[in-house]
Amino acid sequence: MQVRFACPACKTSHVLDMPETTIHMTCGRTGAHLMLTLGVSGEVKARIISDGPSASEEQSAESGE
Repeated sequence: MQVRFACPACKTSHVLDMPETTIHMTCGRTGAHLMLTLGVSGEVKARIISDGPSASEEQSAESGE
């Protein structure tokens, strides 16, 4: 099902294909990790799980580890 939802991380809306009732994704604008739950009426509830990669993860990515 294709859904539109208000992103709590970047305060805009995103559109995506949601094949399951609960998915985890990353906001492309902020890097925040989100959990989306699809309700019976087709309404999507989104919440932030974490605010993005930690400093140690960013260092590992930059150094190529």
